[in-house]
Amino acid sequence: MHTRSFISTSARWQQRLRTLSLLVLLVAGGGATGLVLAQADNQPPEATAASAATAAVSETVPAIQAAPEAQPAVAHTSFGVREMYLQADPLVKSVMILLVFCSVLTWAVLLEKLFVFSAAKRRNNQFLKAYRGGQADQLGEQLERSAMGRMWKVAQAELSHYRTLPAEGNDADRLNRLLQRIALTAGIVQERDLARMGTMMGVLATIGATAPFIGLFGTVWGILNSFASIATLKSASLAVVAPGIAEALLATALGLFAAIPAVMIFNKFARDINGFVGSLDNFSAEMIAGVSRQLDEGR
Repeated sequence: MHTRSFISTSARWQQRLRTLSLLVLLVAGGGATGLVLAQADNQPPEATAASAATAAVSETVPAIQAAPEAQPAVAHTSFGVREMYLQADPLVKSVMILLVFCSVLTWAVLLEKLFVFSAAKRRNNQFLKAYRGGQADQLGEQLERSAMGRMWKVAQAELSHYRTLPAEGNDADRLNRLLQRIALTAGIVQERDLARMGTMMGVLATIGATAPFIGLFGTVWGILNSFASIATLKSASLAVVAPGIAEALLATALGLFAAIPAVMIFNKFARDINGFVGSLDNFSAEMIAGVSRQLDEGR
């Protein structure tokens, strides 16, 4: 009985001690909190801000040190010619399409002229070889395939007509008139062939002269859109301005890409046409001299 009463008495005292210790801890915590608040109220605003900034920095530094490890890799998006075209203004897109079409047309004219000039030069050389060898009459239908052959054919037609006319008056005057008619008819044939050779040369000249200005128009329009974006977004950062300027400069690049080959190709074929004209003029003089020689020899 005494033992049980002692155990129950000690248990009651232990419970009381736990409750007392808990109350002491609560009072001590409340007092410490009040003291801290009182000190914070007594500090000046500058000291409070400095302590808060120091605490914020101390908490931020570990986060910054850990940031490189936790930061994900940034995906870089490409911004090439295709993206520039897709993001461009509709008017700038129209300018780009026009310039690309002009460039394609320029290269198509180059291929066509290379074929035409090489074929004309080869056929003229074949006829000239047969003419100087005295075998021009044996060419038959091949005469129509070369410019020199067509010139020789009309000259022979004038000569045949001259021989059918009765001899009247001064033979020297009749011969001069014949040579003049041969020169005129051969010149007409020559001009037709030169007109055929010079087709699309005006297109090349137009592209070479206007393509840079068309591209410049697209550039100016794109820069205007860039400034409009600055005014709308109220930001002059490079990320806002760069896409519009890149699209504008792409229009200028396309204009130069179309104009430079057009000018070079035009100059090349202009020289070829001048050489073609010179060869036909030389053949015309040689042909007239040959006709005059035939008449002097009575053939």
